[in-house]
Amino acid sequence: MFKMVMNLILLGLLLFSSIAGAGEYQPLPMAVPQGSLTLQEARRQALGNSPSVAEAGARIDAALAVVDQARSAWLPTLSVYAGYRLQDSTVQLDWNPESRINDSFKVRSAGVQANWLVFDGFSRKARVMAAKYQVEASREGLTEARRLLAEAVSSAYFQAQLAAESMLIAKRNHEFNRTLEMDAEKRWRIGTIAEAEKLNFSVRALRAESDFLQAAQNFAVIGTVLAELMALPDAQLPESMYPVSCSGESLEHDLPDYAEEITYALENRTDIKMFKSSLQALQQSVRAEKGGYLPTIIVNGGVEYKKLVDVGQVDQEEHDSYVGLNLSWDLYSGGMRSAKVRKLKKEITQLRHRLEQKVLAVQSEIGQAYERAKITALMHERQQLALVMTARIRDHIEKSYRAGVATLTRLNEAQTDLVRVAGAEVASQINFQIALQKLQAASGRILTDID
Repeated sequence: MFKMVMNLILLGLLLFSSIAGAGEYQPLPMAVPQGSLTLQEARRQALGNSPSVAEAGARIDAALAVVDQARSAWLPTLSVYAGYRLQDSTVQLDWNPESRINDSFKVRSAGVQANWLVFDGFSRKARVMAAKYQVEASREGLTEARRLLAEAVSSAYFQAQLAAESMLIAKRNHEFNRTLEMDAEKRWRIGTIAEAEKLNFSVRALRAESDFLQAAQNFAVIGTVLAELMALPDAQLPESMYPVSCSGESLEHDLPDYAEEITYALENRTDIKMFKSSLQALQQSVRAEKGGYLPTIIVNGGVEYKKLVDVGQVDQEEHDSYVGLNLSWDLYSGGMRSAKVRKLKKEITQLRHRLEQKVLAVQSEIGQAYERAKITALMHERQQLALVMTARIRDHIEKSYRAGVATLTRLNEAQTDLVRVAGAEVASQINFQIALQKLQAASGRILTDID
């Protein structure tokens, strides 16, 4: 019983404090964010400043270095060497088996040697080609990173526009209810309406402020994401770089041909090209491993100087120069070469299956994006008509209410409908823009106007 009484007391204190706090209400500044940042500029800055794009560019340089490594096998290698050793030798003469000569001496040597790989079963050529295809794959990887980044920036940009438009709708709803609140205040003071009717507009104005704050929170969060994608300092979006307003924009709802988008994507999607380049690189790697079944021919030559100190009672100097041709042929390696070839062939099979799956995924992605764009276009057209008619209905009911014909309940319903339809119209407009960007990203056309 005591606990129940205490809970009632606490509830009463909370209600009292809330009522007391209501008297200290301060109007909310409702500035709608709007800048000069266009979608094209946002994407250009993101592609120019993004660390992920720079990382993909560094991978291209690394792949080019691998090509240079593979090409170096075509050139000779030149080596310089020098040595010093203490040598203890024993010589037994064939013509005098009973005699044995023992001597200890010092050997100093130095020389220059050149080796040139003449033939290795065409492995060098295959390795160079494999490295070149990896360069192509890295270049496609850079374009793929740019495509995904452009898509992410577009989505964040339109979401920021949607949040700003939601703030604008909430602000207009707030202004409408504040205007009627002031009118109701006058009518309440002269006793023509009840206080509850006046407070109705105050409550609705407060709800509009809450909607504004929620939309402002969404804008701040999305603005941070957009600033991160654009690689701005501290991931903060300055006011001058807020997105432009999308209010009053006239949208064309014409969609590209579906079959053309599929054909363009299969020919130009960078992730598909990456798979194809990697597949060709693996095929060249198989050729390089098969080269191990053939002999290796190396031409070598050099000049050598050698000095033997304290050989018997004298020193001895030697000068040698030589040129030679060496052939080696690994006839059996325990199955290592064939195992490497089998491994590479299985990797090729896996990559082909992944390429087939990627083609199916791209076709599905375009189909989904196309259907989404088509439906959102139809929705936006209908939301535009609904907004015009709902605004007209609200205006008629507002005039009737001011004339004392319509009820407060009917005016509240009309205003609520207008706010809801206005939000739906803006959302459908933004969703259509996002759907178009998704379709362009799915087909690979999103970078066309940027590049």
